[in-house]
Amino acid sequence: MSKVVQQLSEGLADSVKAAGASLVRVEARRRLAATGIVWSADGLIVTANHIVRRDDKIRIGLPDESTVDAELIGRDPTTDIALLQANTSGLTPLAAADIDNAAVG
Repeated sequence: MSKVVQQLSEGLADSVKAAGASLVRVEARRRLAATGIVWSADGLIVTANHIVRRDDKIRIGLPDESTVDAELIGRDPTTDIALLQANTSGLTPLAAADIDNAAVG
């Protein structure tokens, strides 16, 4: 494996490891789960609006492999964002990016 490919692989692995505790599985449509981002420790989850096909019986799969109920608390079809409130606390929110060093891509 070339050095560049090895560095890319290691960088991706580090990124996944860092973000993994802040990603959840959203079960809000038949048969197809999707991804959500933990926005706050008290269970606020951000996902795509088109993912949330139903307003009840929403389940969230947590990084520890447990599942909890959630409710839809808001959606904006224009920006394709939905907010869910998971029935849990103590989650790990995604760390804010360093805006001063952010770049396209």
